[in-house]
This record gives sequence, C-alpha cells and structure tokens, in this order.
Amino acid sequence: MSGSTTCALCPRMCRFTCPVTAATADETATPTAMMQTWGLAKDGTMGWAVAADALQRCTGCEACRTPCEFDQDVPSMLYEARAEAWEHEAIPAGAKALHERFLRSGNPFGADLDAELETYADPADFDRKGRVLYWPGCRELAEQPERVADVMALFKALGADHVTLPARDDVPGCCGGPLMAIGDRAGLGVAAAGLHQYFDRQRTWVTGSGSCLTTVTKGWSSVGQEVHAEVLHLAQYLLFFRDQLAELGKKAMEIAEPALPTLIVHDACSLHRRTARGEAVYDVLEAATGLRAEPFGPDVERTGCCGAGDFHDLTRPEAAAQVAQWSTRDRRYPATARVITGDVGCVSSLRRAIPDRVPVQDLVGFLADWLSPVLRT
Repeated sequence: MSGSTTCALCPRMCRFTCPVTAATADETATPTAMMQTWGLAKDGTMGWAVAADALQRCTGCEACRTPCEFDQDVPSMLYEARAEAWEHEAIPAGAKALHERFLRSGNPFGADLDAELETYADPADFDRKGRVLYWPGCRELAEQPERVADVMALFKALGADHVTLPARDDVPGCCGGPLMAIGDRAGLGVAAAGLHQYFDRQRTWVTGSGSCLTTVTKGWSSVGQEVHAEVLHLAQYLLFFRDQLAELGKKAMEIAEPALPTLIVHDACSLHRRTARGEAVYDVLEAATGLRAEPFGPDVERTGCCGAGDFHDLTRPEAAAQVAQWSTRDRRYPATARVITGDVGCVSSLRRAIPDRVPVQDLVGFLADWLSPVLRT
C-alpha cells in the first residue's frame, strides 16, 4: 500500500493537529481529504482543477506526523501530487500568480533582489577567499534586506571573515523552493541545475531560511541534483563560535547593562519537524545571553505554525493569516517577552499575529540588538 493510499484510507487521526483545518474549519485540508482528492483525480472521478485547489491547502508543517502511526511524510506526497496536477495544467489562482511573479523577476515576491543585496552588503563581502557561503534566501532579501548587513557584521565580530555572499550575476536569488511548493517540478529542476555547481564549490552552505534548507537538502535530490557541500542552518554555524558569542554577550551586557528579557523561541516547523535543526537556536541564544529560552508552544513538537510554510502566505494569504492567528491565540506574554524564530520565513506572519507590544525577531535580528554595544565599535 502506498503512502498516499494509507493516508486516504486513514480515519483522520491527525485531524486535530492540522493547523490549517483547525484555523479555517476546512475539512478538505486534512491529509486524509487531500489524499482522497488526489486519488479521485488520478482515476478520473474528479477533475484535476478541483483537486489541484484542494492539494494546495497545506503549510508543510508536519504536525500530522505526531499522531500518525505510520509516520507519513505528507508534504513530500503533496509535492508529488501537485506536480502531477501541474502536468495536467491544473494550477490554482494563488499558485499561478506566484509563478507569474517568479517568471518575471526570478523570485515569488516580484522584487529586485540583486539591488537589495547590493544596497545592504559591503562590496568586500562578495570577494572573500573562504569556502563558506551565506545564502540569505529570497524572503529575507524581499522582506528584511537590512538583515544581510547584520549577519555579515556578526560574522566579522566573531572572526568568521571567510564567509561570502552569493555575488555572481548568473546566480539567482531563489533556490526554487516556491516552485517545488506549487508543483512546478521542471522549474525546480532548472533552478537547482543553475545553482548546483556553484553551491558544490562551497565547503559549507549556510542559511537562515527553513524553506531553503528543505529545498536544497530534500527538493533538489527529487530532480536529480545532490549537494555535496555541508548544508547548515545559521544557528548551527554560529555554534562553531560559541565561545566568541559568549564573550561578545558578556561585553555587551557590561556596557549596556540591559534588563534581562524573557526569551520565547518560536520553534519553526521547518527547523524542528522537517529538518531537525532547531535546538541550535536555543543554544545560540543561551551562549549570547546566558539565558535559556522557553518554547513558544507547550513543547518544541507542539509549536504554533506561523502559516507561511511552503509560501502559503503568498498562495493563500487569508488562510495563512488565520493559521497564524489560531496558532498564537492562547499565548500569554510577560512584559519583558521577546519572541525569536529561527526561520526568517516566519517573521512577517508572526508579527501580524502577535500583539504589537511584543517584539518578534529572527535570530540575527535579536543578536544584532543584543550585541549592538560591541558590534557598533
């Protein structure tokens, strides 16, 4: 029995863990319903256009794996299902709009990412001899381009002056993750082929984007492109400089004597359930502040989905906003709270869902603030 058939015949054990279903009261968003829809389209009982719309109703959070007795990888099955729908030219409106922006600008935001990168990066950051590449990702460049300057300044302060930015004119600003999410497998293949050789020349590849991590480590292999460079989340790389982080944090606190915050980590689905890299975020924060952060949810496995996974906020923005609101609805925040997410893809969604009085930052955004007394010198 195939994985998709297993889901289609399941009595919806994951129904109450699916944030999309819970937030939108949309029963077609359960894995069971989506797999049933896929099967109906494959045997001709349902039209592919109707099926394709239903197959887009997932953020890829993998919350459904917790109660699943068969450990089903629903996102991977849905990538396959959407690719099959794409081959039948069944493309929902949100996915089509994203794709059109991608074709025009090379990214799903329709932004000039090269201009943003050049604006906020030091020219010297493009010409280093080291073999470590920092990849901002399209969302960071579109929504928080100033973060590039912050992360490069942090690297330099830690002594990691061997890190380079993607600088060549023929290197696009997007790894193809949005194309994988909507089912354009051919487009993903083109994006992966265009970057593969460039990435493989690096010893280590570092990013703060959960989408990029998933795409490069899992998506590229599905189109025949394997990356042999070491692929790390930004927090994992920063832990190589744990002692330096601790020293910088100590100096910053001596200079500024800041009030100690309550650190709350949003355990992004992309880092915990999908790639198992999220613990490093806690370790980096503890090294820099001496404080152990608390999880946003009851525990790291039951965190709240931000709604932006698999670019859901671009293809189905209303549903994505409902997911973020539902996931954050019961959280109480002390006056000193700071919410920190390890995935830059979640920042905007969380900021819209969490009260304005509570700062929401990505990891580098927080570190840039916390260490600013020494980073400015």
